[in-house]
Amino acid sequence: MATLDDIQAALESIDDAVYYGVASKVKESDPWNYTVFSRDGVTPRNNLTSYSEGYLVSVVRENYVPEGMYLDVINAVSVIPGLRLNESRDIEYLYTAKPGTRDVVEMMNIYFTRNRKS
Repeated sequence: MATLDDIQAALESIDDAVYYGVASKVKESDPWNYTVFSRDGVTPRNNLTSYSEGYLVSVVRENYVPEGMYLDVINAVSVIPGLRLNESRDIEYLYTAKPGTRDVVEMMNIYFTRNRKS
């Protein structure tokens, strides 16, 4: 999949730890400072003559995601031809505690889209 490879490379330019799907290789004892990307569904358009492919980038950080990190992600991913920020979705921030600790973990979700003709 060229698109997934392109997203991986773009994210690796701004983060040392990038995973597809889930960060299953990160141990609970390791710092939770990584980026995960995945597909986010496909929406048929125009009587099935085109499709809108969705992608999700999630930046996970212990404590908090650095201010302005959303701009770094958007700038890195948006250089991929045809891929653009999904303006119909907000950038989300979610919170949890790291298991076995009282440490806060913040996750930022950014949605992208690409139109493809059938």
